[in-house]
Amino acid sequence: MKIGTYSPIQEANVWTNDCFNNEDNWVIELSKNQIFDIKSAIRAATDAQIAPQNLQPNTFPLPSLRKTLTRMYEIIEDGRGFVVLRGWPSDEFSRADNLLAFCGIASYFGQAMVQNYEGEQIVDVTDKNKPYDHTSRGYMSNRRLPFHSDGADLVGLLCLGEPAEGGTSLLLSATNLFNIFLDEKPEYLKILEDGFFHHRRGQHDPGEPPLSPMRIPVFSFSEGLLHCCYNRNPIEWVVHEGVQLSDKQIEVIDYFDALCQRPGMAVEMKFQRGDMQFVNNFVILHSRTAYRDDAYNTRHLVRLWLENTQSKRGAKGLLDIYVPGSSKIKRECFTK
Repeated sequence: MKIGTYSPIQEANVWTNDCFNNEDNWVIELSKNQIFDIKSAIRAATDAQIAPQNLQPNTFPLPSLRKTLTRMYEIIEDGRGFVVLRGWPSDEFSRADNLLAFCGIASYFGQAMVQNYEGEQIVDVTDKNKPYDHTSRGYMSNRRLPFHSDGADLVGLLCLGEPAEGGTSLLLSATNLFNIFLDEKPEYLKILEDGFFHHRRGQHDPGEPPLSPMRIPVFSFSEGLLHCCYNRNPIEWVVHEGVQLSDKQIEVIDYFDALCQRPGMAVEMKFQRGDMQFVNNFVILHSRTAYRDDAYNTRHLVRLWLENTQSKRGAKGLLDIYVPGSSKIKRECFTK
């Protein structure tokens, strides 16, 4: 469906900050019985020598969590679009066991996908002292990350360490953004629908083009449902390859970013060790404040990109920018 003929979205994923009283609205606490089941599943997966990213619900049984995980999936798929599972005692477990717990739970929502050109399915989000520019990825830096979407259907994060300061996670509703554009600046929607080329930040084979092979829409509709794909930095970094944005395009993305910064648009959350955050990547944009580690406090998240083949949303994503041929964007686009 073309944006020009669309009406305001009325779904549970359209929200603002004032829709929530506090974090109790999005945090689900694990019970002792549920933690016991996770421990049992870890032992079984270890005995079976199953790699974390290959776990499935039938190889990571969680009988006491079934109803909770079903509820979480419904929230991600049909509700507000995000949820945090809290109470996993990550400090009591090895990295290997924490990965089994995280990936095992995540398997109930989707299949772990490759996240980068290097072929990693499990990525550590830490400060690697990398510049945040067109030569690297944002998860390697401690700088503020502006609101953006990632490259898969769902995004999962496990917190293994907290920073000395900063590092707040922020989420906002992309469907609410669309409705605001429709109300305030409908003339901008055509540019957002046409989309932008993205810089691939070196995530490609030698000889392949440094930019995405086609413009990627910021707002698009598939089966009547909004899909949002946005990341300003790689849109602007095309200038390094001789591509210039028009004044009008810059005006539109300036307005987009200004909307993201409006008071009351986003919810904020400080991760605790053991927290597992799951986000619907097509209806939620996420951001992070800058952070600082010290000798005693180091921010450490583990990230999963998940493909949910049962999702009602399944249009093109950003994955092929980083992993050619791995998303719904056709491989032949890169060889034209």
